[in-house]
Amino acid sequence: QQQQQQQQQQQQQQQHFHASAREVASHKAASHAVLSRETGTAAADTTTTTTTLDATGLTLNAAGDLVTFITSVVTYGFGALVLVFIFGYLRTSYPIMYAHNSILGLVAFTPDETFWGWVPASMEYKLEEAIESIGLDNAMMIEYFNMMTKIFLTIAVPMFCIIGPMNCAFGGNMAGDDHLSYFSFGNVEFGSWMYWVNSFVSWGVVLVVTSNLYGGQRKFLVHRYAWLRKQAEKRANTIMVDHIPEHMRSDAQLAEFFEKIIPGD
Repeated sequence: QQQQQQQQQQQQQQQHFHASAREVASHKAASHAVLSRETGTAAADTTTTTTTLDATGLTLNAAGDLVTFITSVVTYGFGALVLVFIFGYLRTSYPIMYAHNSILGLVAFTPDETFWGWVPASMEYKLEEAIESIGLDNAMMIEYFNMMTKIFLTIAVPMFCIIGPMNCAFGGNMAGDDHLSYFSFGNVEFGSWMYWVNSFVSWGVVLVVTSNLYGGQRKFLVHRYAWLRKQAEKRANTIMVDHIPEHMRSDAQLAEFFEKIIPGD
C-alpha cells in the first residue's frame, strides 16, 4: 500500500510538472505572438529602411552610411597608392627579386629600370610569352585577374552611369535619408516600373558573368592542351587512380576496365 501511495504521489507530481511546463510554454508563445504583432505594427508605421539581417548579423544601409563609405574609399585608396610606391621602390632596389627572369633572358622583353617601368611592360603582356616564362598556372592566374577586371568594367560602368541615375531619379526616393542607397535598388518604391528595369538588368549581369566564365574556360582549355602536348609522353598521359575496388586491384583488371569505358590503343 505504501508503494502504491508513493507511485500515485510521483505520478501526481509528474502530471503537475508537465502541466506547469505546458503553461510556461503557452505563456511564452503568447508573449512572442504579442511581441511579433507589436513589432510588425511598429515596422509598418515607421519609414526607416534599416533592418538587422538575422542570418548574417549585418545591417542594411542607413542614414549616415555615405560618409562612412567615402571615408573607406579614401582610406583604402590611399593605402593602395602607398603599396604601389613601395613596390616601385623595391623593384628598382632589388631587381633580382622582381626581375629575375628578365635578368636571365627568359622573357622576350625587359622592363625599364625606372620607377614606372613596370607599367608599359604590364601593358605589353602576352599570354603565350607568360606561359613560356612563368608557367601555365601563373599565367592563368594573371588571365583570371584580367577576366575579373573585364567583368567588373562591363557591369560597373553601365550600372553607375545608367541604372544608378535611373534608380535615383525614377525610383520614388524609397531610401529617404539613406543617401548611400540613392543609386541602388533600395531607392525603388514597391510597384514602381523600375522593378522591370532592374529585373532585366539582373539577367544581364548573369549573362555577362556566365559568358565570360565559359569563354575563359574555352581559352584555358586551348592552352592546357597545348601545354600537355609539349610535355614528355609519359607525363602528359599519366593519371592518378584511387578508390579502386578490391576485385580490380591488378594491372590486368584495371586495364580491362579502362578499355571498356575508353576503348582504343
